[in-house]
Amino acid sequence: MLPHPLRGASVALLILILSACGGTGGTGSAPTPTDPAGNVSDTLSPQGVASPVTLTLGQPTQLTVTVGGRAPAPGQLVWTTSNAAVATVTQTGLVTPVGSGNATVRAALSSNAAAFIDFPLTVRAAAPAPTPAPTPAPGTGFAQQVLDLVNAARAQGRTCGATAYAAAPALTLNAQLGQAAQDHAADMAAQNYFSHTSKDGRTAGQRIAAAGYAYRTWGENIAAGQVTAAQVMDGWLKSEGHCKNIMNAGFRELGVGYATSTSGPYWVQDFGTR
Repeated sequence: MLPHPLRGASVALLILILSACGGTGGTGSAPTPTDPAGNVSDTLSPQGVASPVTLTLGQPTQLTVTVGGRAPAPGQLVWTTSNAAVATVTQTGLVTPVGSGNATVRAALSSNAAAFIDFPLTVRAAAPAPTPAPTPAPGTGFAQQVLDLVNAARAQGRTCGATAYAAAPALTLNAQLGQAAQDHAADMAAQNYFSHTSKDGRTAGQRIAAAGYAYRTWGENIAAGQVTAAQVMDGWLKSEGHCKNIMNAGFRELGVGYATSTSGPYWVQDFGTR
């Protein structure tokens, strides 16, 4: 509904343009009506509607309105909301989304409620935070990759050096062998060495036994520098001794270790049978 004309010579007319610029952009205004002579009309019509604004639940946004190209004086504007269950607003134009839905925030002149600008708001719930993937133990992902490649190699006969091997049964991962392999890979990475014998003098068999694996037979392959499981397996299969461990039909279980350091990745395979 349009306001009634202002009457009386003692009333001072305000020459207004309300323009909106929120944190998410969008401006809107309507010119103050004028007569053919260019004089300001004594009837102020609604000033306009800003571009729709989409807000995220719980993330306040400051809306800014200028009056005649200037910041409004304290108390010059009255801020209201059409739906306080969706968005609240302070008298400085700070909008706080409190519920999903739609609302309209209005900034009107305190001296003339018919001069205003509306901000259509849509409030959406924040996207749910992605569920973090469980953090695998060091080398866990690589362990499965290496196991798959080992079993693919064992599924067909091959020659390691001068020795021909028939296809061998698939291996399964063993946690104790995996612990022994991982500890050795991490130790080599931390102390920057490359050997089947630990810095403390232990052999692979001793490390495997210390991890609680009561073996009847064991074997170990180590490597350093390869970036992927495919690269390290390719290198092992091209090396006679490593290839023999991989193709040994007497082994039933496997543990895989992987660790990195400034000197590069370290890989360990511990084979065993109980």
